[in-house]
Amino acid sequence: MGKRILVLAAAAYGQRMSSPGIRAHHMARVLVERVPGARVTLAVPADTAQGDTSGAPCRIVMYTKFSIIRELANHDIIIATGFPAYALFLFPWKTFVLDFFTMYLLEWMGATFDDPYYKTARRGAWLSQARKFLNIQLTFADFVLAASERQRDSHLGSMMSLGLVSPRGHAQDPSMRKLIGVAPHGIRPDPLTHTKSVLKGRYAGIKETDRLILWNGGIVSWYDPATLIRAMADICKERDDVKLVFVGSSYPGLGSLGMGNRFRDAVDLSRELGLYNQSIFFDIGWVGYEEMKNYTLEADISVCTYFQGLETNFSLRTRFLDVFWGEIPLVCTQGDVLAELVKEQRLGLTVGEGDVAGVAAAIRRLLDDREYFDECKRNIHVAKRCMTWDVALDPLIRFCIEGESIAKPKRERVMPLVGRIAGHEITRRVRSLRAAFLRF
Repeated sequence: MGKRILVLAAAAYGQRMSSPGIRAHHMARVLVERVPGARVTLAVPADTAQGDTSGAPCRIVMYTKFSIIRELANHDIIIATGFPAYALFLFPWKTFVLDFFTMYLLEWMGATFDDPYYKTARRGAWLSQARKFLNIQLTFADFVLAASERQRDSHLGSMMSLGLVSPRGHAQDPSMRKLIGVAPHGIRPDPLTHTKSVLKGRYAGIKETDRLILWNGGIVSWYDPATLIRAMADICKERDDVKLVFVGSSYPGLGSLGMGNRFRDAVDLSRELGLYNQSIFFDIGWVGYEEMKNYTLEADISVCTYFQGLETNFSLRTRFLDVFWGEIPLVCTQGDVLAELVKEQRLGLTVGEGDVAGVAAAIRRLLDDREYFDECKRNIHVAKRCMTWDVALDPLIRFCIEGESIAKPKRERVMPLVGRIAGHEITRRVRSLRAAFLRF
């Protein structure tokens, strides 16, 4: 009998997915195709499922915090970005894979950096709670997935500090890759087929002959749209055929995360410079996963600018993968893993943080230097062969087939896990009572 594998999605799934839903979808698909005899279930939060999910690659269930218990009990391998505390009761009998592909602590600290609600004390309290929660997740895990070597080093350090790396495990595999593997985000398998016009000749103010720059994703606090907007102001002094579209402003299932100060400031700056709905356009909302293909294929180039910091250092910017799929040359800020790839393999151009002149020069070169533009497209075509989901998820595929974990034995982890869950729950309840008292 084949292994029963549960992929536990924790974000919106369906027509309007962001990276967690996309990742869960392709993870389930690849496991169905690559793990012999596997019976795979994709579990989706009932309050986030969108529209028709008949295109799911396997059996799909909608879950609540109560109904998920049955699914956890009925599967052998559980893959998730986070395990509920009550999974403790199944801990001795199940195999847990932690898909730790995003540095959530660093993202949250970046997202709340300029939010007036999150004063220093609130951010400190949240960070303390979140750290306890992540310690629980690492203790649960029989195998951990990171999105890059940088992330893997960080996770390995965390697990060592928690006493989760044993000499016995190290003796079995000195590289410890049977404990923590690298599984980056992958490229969609779809052919480069443009099915309908969505921007050029369709968007008011964008002609079919215009050169189109795409910003494909939300605008949260670690992104720096102002540098790109000011670079556009320089370019638009010289020519009127260059148009920039910000596609996606609010993340599905995450409320107003993409509609904060950074987004409003970007709109205000484009108005101030006289570029709003003239040379710069904001596509409000979130473009569906399938529809995004047409947006990508109409772009001439893509640009993404952001700030340096911990978030950038450990990030693997999943929005870049759609750009690479479409074989669109990219201009991006230096500092993250994929920016290094862009520079080393000449997939576009990288620039310094806040370098308005550098961004403008990079855009001009990609638009006007046809030889270099074509070279970038050829390089992307070659590079993306190593970015498919099958390649990206190979460590997970091998783990599910072989089932060999070098994590500390469960009997040595169960009491630390109980203690960490209990401590986390007590702290959470105390904070809830304190908040209720202060409201009273």
